[in-house]
Amino acid sequence: MKKVIFNVYAAALASTAIFCAILMTEPGQSLAVPRDWVLGYYNNLFVFIILQTFALGGLWYLREKWGMWNRKLMSLATIGVFITFWAESHAMPTAFPTQQFNAAYFSIEEADEKIPAEDQRVYVVEQGDEVRIFPRYHIQVPHVAGWKHEDTDYAITYCGLSNLPMVVETDYGLGEADLQVLGQTHNNLVFKDVNNGTAIQQATMQSEFTEHSPTVIPNTMMDWEEAKALYPDAKVYLYGMDRMIDGLLLDLFEQPLIDQRDLENEKFIFPTLALTDQRMNPKTEIFGYDNGQGQQIAIHPDFARNNDGYQFDLGTETLRIESDGNIVRLLNAETMQQVPTHNGFHFGIWAEYFPESEVLQ
Repeated sequence: MKKVIFNVYAAALASTAIFCAILMTEPGQSLAVPRDWVLGYYNNLFVFIILQTFALGGLWYLREKWGMWNRKLMSLATIGVFITFWAESHAMPTAFPTQQFNAAYFSIEEADEKIPAEDQRVYVVEQGDEVRIFPRYHIQVPHVAGWKHEDTDYAITYCGLSNLPMVVETDYGLGEADLQVLGQTHNNLVFKDVNNGTAIQQATMQSEFTEHSPTVIPNTMMDWEEAKALYPDAKVYLYGMDRMIDGLLLDLFEQPLIDQRDLENEKFIFPTLALTDQRMNPKTEIFGYDNGQGQQIAIHPDFARNNDGYQFDLGTETLRIESDGNIVRLLNAETMQQVPTHNGFHFGIWAEYFPESEVLQ
């Protein structure tokens, strides 16, 4: 009987540790674990780790008292549990090392040969006379690249699953942030701010455990050839790709991301989306706008590119589409200042986070 109790206890501890590691890494989303589970576990991570550590201590006590398992087997089991602890908090940041504080920028000439022909999409951030260009190919592994402009710290964040770049001020009211990859829910990236103990959903840019939201600034989506012609003096972000795992990650996600962006392919990488809003093909790469007052609009890319000068109202704001038939910007019609949009965001994911969104198509 003691042997049965001990083995059941050991199996329960191992199963719990493995499940928690799965929950906090990509396999968890393959199993469609609820978003609240991921955020709830992260918010109480140390409590769960302490409880599992005490349970491990109890297993050691029973092993000594009842003479179960030899020390080598118990040591291996203990190492396994601590590996799951590491995976829960460090696996994602290790695989995807954000560059909020150490991003490197290069001239157009230096960057030209580093932009692959198969992925020419870039995101442009204009701040007065200073322009920075972020190639999608280079931002997809680190997910975050930072810089300073006029004493304010900024970062671009990118989610490959959502195909979404968002640019923010990194101090959002809690002091200096340190943004690292926590994981993803509903095919969209979640960051953990390790300095301030909160998490931020990239699509909404809302802190999960506080009332704070980063200030989002505009970026413009275009192709590399267009960008380098328009901004010959721009600074271009390049990721070094100098780790062995970088190549493995790019190879691993290359075909799944091609499928994710395929209008004819109904499936998303992770089966965590309701996909009940059929006003557009869920793979459509929209231009989305959230006015910060609970009102949003999703603009079909064909409509945006073919209706230069079109004006419409959203809440109390009048907005204007500016397009040359390819590059699209959304402006405040009164100030003629560009407003931040969710550029290229898949509609099926947008609808998951903004189910009451209006649609323009």
